[in-house]
Amino acid sequence: MSTSTLRQLIEQTIEGIPWQTKLQPTLPVEHVPHVLHEPAILTGYRLTGQSWKYYMYSLFQLHNESVNVWTHLIGCCILLHKLYGYFEEFNLHKDKVLTTLLVFGISCLICLFTSAMVHLLHSKSPHVHFVAFMIDYIGATIASFGAGIAGIYGNSEKAVYTALEPFYLPLMFVSSYLNFVNLCAAKIWYGHDPHNLKRKYMFILGMGIQAIINMAPFAPRYVTCYCDATCSLTSLNLLTTIQIVFILEALAFAAHQPEKTWPGKFDIFGHGHQIFHVLIVVNHVLQLESIYSDHVSGLTNHSEPGLLTITITMVVLYLAEAVTLYFMCGHVGSCLQRVEALNGKKCH
Repeated sequence: MSTSTLRQLIEQTIEGIPWQTKLQPTLPVEHVPHVLHEPAILTGYRLTGQSWKYYMYSLFQLHNESVNVWTHLIGCCILLHKLYGYFEEFNLHKDKVLTTLLVFGISCLICLFTSAMVHLLHSKSPHVHFVAFMIDYIGATIASFGAGIAGIYGNSEKAVYTALEPFYLPLMFVSSYLNFVNLCAAKIWYGHDPHNLKRKYMFILGMGIQAIINMAPFAPRYVTCYCDATCSLTSLNLLTTIQIVFILEALAFAAHQPEKTWPGKFDIFGHGHQIFHVLIVVNHVLQLESIYSDHVSGLTNHSEPGLLTITITMVVLYLAEAVTLYFMCGHVGSCLQRVEALNGKKCH
């Protein structure tokens, strides 16, 4: 076979490969709308204005959102595997801990899967970008709600449980909903400029307040253990690690490192938001482990989580946020107008 014939055969074979399996071209930052820019990420952006199929198939392509998508999809698989193990070990009717594990696990799965889909699809247009990330905030606040459930029913001592449990579920509902409104407002007010730090500050403040509420059920254990000569603070290592990882999450989210130090070097692999995603998955796994560990130790034998009540509350929260999102979407147009005023370009 001659060289020219072989070359022609190779070209025909390549042309016959479905487009979605080929490596698709990406764009530098100056060729995508301003609202899609990520600080210090200079390349790897997908084309805008393509069909939904293009963005779905980009799951199997290499771009600056690839790792963000896959970290949370893999995280979903890890959590499903752990929940399957808990179902094998516990009985839903006999073991109350399974209710806590199940509610928290489902809230985390909602968060991770929603996040993965948002990062996969948001690049279609500036309008889709805004709406998609406000949907992402539903997942984030549902996970925060689940973390509160884990704290009160999975990690609290009896005295604290008795004092907080009667009003803690309504408190979690209200705080999670208000946090969702805060996140959406930050996106609407400051999302026209990806480099505006006020949006990040509002995010961190809202999630920080939610974290303090989530910590309230188990934070007194540090005081109790310190005052008890028979208790070692090392018994709280798992809870301490969870809080350290949460702080690292906030730093990774806000700092945009290492890409700000070396712009363009971490566009595809290793940028700060990818690290943030990995830390989220790590924290979810550690929280499941802490619920399991405290159950095995007998610390939470007093806990009586009501599966029906908690499920109804979480569903109502989800619906309330979805309705609020519908009305929030009406403000996206004004935000896009600010983008046009800032850059002198039309947003579609």
